[in-house]
Amino acid sequence: MVIKRFSEMESTLLEMLAGQDCEPDVWTMNSTLRAFGNLGQIEIMERCYDKFQTSGIQPNVRTFNILLDSYGKAHDYTKMSAVMEYMQKYHFSWTIVTYNIVIDAFGKTGDLKQMEYLFRLMRSERIKPSCVTLCSLVRAYAHAGKPEKIGGVLRFVDNSDVTLDTVFFNCLVDAYMRLDCLDEMKEVLEIMEHKGCKPDFITYRTMIKAYSSKGMHSHVKELKELLATVKRPPLERNKPDF
Repeated sequence: MVIKRFSEMESTLLEMLAGQDCEPDVWTMNSTLRAFGNLGQIEIMERCYDKFQTSGIQPNVRTFNILLDSYGKAHDYTKMSAVMEYMQKYHFSWTIVTYNIVIDAFGKTGDLKQMEYLFRLMRSERIKPSCVTLCSLVRAYAHAGKPEKIGGVLRFVDNSDVTLDTVFFNCLVDAYMRLDCLDEMKEVLEIMEHKGCKPDFITYRTMIKAYSSKGMHSHVKELKELLATVKRPPLERNKPDF
């Protein structure tokens, strides 16, 4: 049934491209590519991209961001690098979204050298990192077992004006839990208080999990009392805006 739906979507697109009553534009192209890319249908996405270009519809930065994100999710870093090179060759200016996508992708694959190069390039282009950027760095360093690198991210934060949110601190708590750095994890609560950022349901649940695994029952009891005072998170999170 799912494959049939893909075929129907592609057929509808072909009718639009062939007709004159409802001509597609770059918005149509981006929506189509994002739909197939998010579902992992890379070959169909690429066919659609070629058909749009053949019809004279030119891509924009959002188009390339969608391609980068789709290739990243598919772990096709060769094609991802090709898109990056194409954008640079034809002078498509990278946005904060572009950098966040590629930094996260290379961080997930464990290519810390490339991830850090892109982060430096981002800053040299005077594009201000966001919490999304910082979370990608923290997660990558946690998976690589490098707590000292997370400390470097925190030093960067101290010397910048990046507005931090609870999502970033939850990412930090999770990273220290995975690294078994419980002292550093506890210090995150102090940093949050200093920054005027309140812990939420996820903050406390993550810390409870960490302390429970070590049999630290007094800490668990204290955190469960705090947990009872906060609301559960929504079931769905906002999707990235390309």
